[in-house]
Amino acid sequence: MNFNARVTLAIKNFFKKYGRIILIVFIIWLIVFLINQFLKNRPKVQSMINTYTPDEPIIDDGGGVPELYKPNINSTVENYFNFCNNKNYEEAYNMLTDECKKYLYGNDITIFKEYVDTIYNGKKIYNLQNYSNVGETYIYDMVVLDDIEATGTTGGYEPYKEKIALHKEDKGFKISNQGYIESVDYNIVTEDENIKVSVNSKDVSYKKEGYNVTLTNKTDKYIVIVDNSINNEITLNLGDQKRKVTNYSNATLVLNPGETREEVFIFDKFYDDQKTPREISLENVRVLENYIIDMENTSASADKMYSYNIELK
Repeated sequence: MNFNARVTLAIKNFFKKYGRIILIVFIIWLIVFLINQFLKNRPKVQSMINTYTPDEPIIDDGGGVPELYKPNINSTVENYFNFCNNKNYEEAYNMLTDECKKYLYGNDITIFKEYVDTIYNGKKIYNLQNYSNVGETYIYDMVVLDDIEATGTTGGYEPYKEKIALHKEDKGFKISNQGYIESVDYNIVTEDENIKVSVNSKDVSYKKEGYNVTLTNKTDKYIVIVDNSINNEITLNLGDQKRKVTNYSNATLVLNPGETREEVFIFDKFYDDQKTPREISLENVRVLENYIIDMENTSASADKMYSYNIELK
């Protein structure tokens, strides 16, 4: 057998023995090559999410962001983001409203640090879109996501989205984050011969309102306000509808003789729905000589049962 024949036979034997493996390796290489080409040529994540009108509200109620405010708002958010992204906790914390610091973080910067470390757990980028505006409060959707150019990752991340509010103040803008908007003072006091109710303030988030109230039993009897014996024992009147309290579905609210308690009544309500709260109603107040946790008997044994309304002026 001459040399050329031996070479040809050797090649045939090699491909017969290893041809299948070579084919599999080639297919894998081709798949990897095609994926890399796709990732190179696809639009960057940021440009996919970006809007061309970040300062135009998604909910268009005629209250767009004034042109004069747009640069200041965008620079405020950019500074806040950079402080968070670079773990400059104190600088970022000081950009929040005092009300936000108190409500969300209990005036404790260490809780804010935990929030930052959870969201900004690597180099990030952000996207901003105006959502709606009420007065001089400008609400934006803020999306925080991985910076794939800095990290070299190609996916697997989970974008974080929250609503932030920009509040106009004398020296610029302050931020409230995580959907929180503001606190509103009321200082409303009403009473009858049985009960005294003070509506002190409310904390407003984008999707809910929490009314901070003080309740005093003026009698030597028990006063039952909530025991889930009817569906809507505390309601918020919005004019065209009533909303039931959301945080007492599996709880009771009973005032002992002479007792004073501070409570929070939380109702579902969108900040930009243009509905004005009119009154809070305690729909099923019962005055009892003795109170036993028995839903079937509290109404029947009540000395007095009535609805108590607190007008929100």
